[in-house]
Amino acid sequence: MRQMLMRKLNSELSGELVEVNEVDKPRVAGPFDVVIKISASGVCRTDLHLISGLLPVGLPHVLGHENAGIVEETGSLVTTVSKGDSVICFPFISNGLTRTERQGLDTNAPNRITPGINAPGGYAEYLLTNERALIKVADDSDLCELATLTDAGLAAYRACKRASKVLEVGDTAIVIGIGGLGHLALQILRSVSPAKIIAVDNKSEALTFAKTLGIEHTCGANELTSRYHGEAKVVLDFVGTSATSADALKCLTFGGTYFVIGAEGSVTATMLDLIENEKRIEGIYVGTYSELQEVTHLATTGELQPRVQKYALQDANQALHDLLNGKITGRAVLIP
Repeated sequence: MRQMLMRKLNSELSGELVEVNEVDKPRVAGPFDVVIKISASGVCRTDLHLISGLLPVGLPHVLGHENAGIVEETGSLVTTVSKGDSVICFPFISNGLTRTERQGLDTNAPNRITPGINAPGGYAEYLLTNERALIKVADDSDLCELATLTDAGLAAYRACKRASKVLEVGDTAIVIGIGGLGHLALQILRSVSPAKIIAVDNKSEALTFAKTLGIEHTCGANELTSRYHGEAKVVLDFVGTSATSADALKCLTFGGTYFVIGAEGSVTATMLDLIENEKRIEGIYVGTYSELQEVTHLATTGELQPRVQKYALQDANQALHDLLNGKITGRAVLIP
């Protein structure tokens, strides 16, 4: 089978980042293993972090942690999916036996396997996963759209679900960064919350994109603190630079919460500001299996529409460079 192989780190993110490689198709080894034929694999900024060395990775490596496809082969004890089923992949593979996993927090499972991070991922024609990590979807599902939910949509949904617990009618919610995750968050937040939503980005085309999603209020990043200082009950930051975190904290009202989803910088706050204004800072890391089911339901019922930009598998380098250079509207996916 074909796969796009990352052979070395590339701190400058220049030139060829991955290359076409031919290997044997993976086969089931354990009774709960499942091999899927990839229909779509999302292209994520985490992939750039792995290539640049910002995140640790073993080499050589196959990227791709947002995956959807068709079941090709199943282990002897698999009962919930069969060959030919359409499925999306929860990003973590675990056995479900630890206390953390029994609480539904596979994100914190001690020995979890994450295809595309610490195991071969979906930048390939086939992927080895297991039954516990799969969600069966209708045969006529758009797997290109649904693949983007398995990380981008999942993290956006978890953030919006947390935010909805504190948002009431009349509150303001600010979403910073209208990209692969942010455009999903705008739609999700509108579905689960009565708050006034402000879409924020430093690119005018991203703000125009937000309006096509039905968002009435937009704001340039350079105007954010002058227009919304002290007004937001929540800020969801999908950029996560030191600059956006500083702006986000300035925009929070008393008792407001800053949700950190992007990871490009650091957060600096004085203790006095946090105490006097009872501000909260909360990190969001992917999400749970049940939350993936919930956000998938939003998509399959039409309340959420991921916008995807499609690339052939062999054009992975172009997709990665387009992501790096801000040329993607919505989320990019690779199609074998």
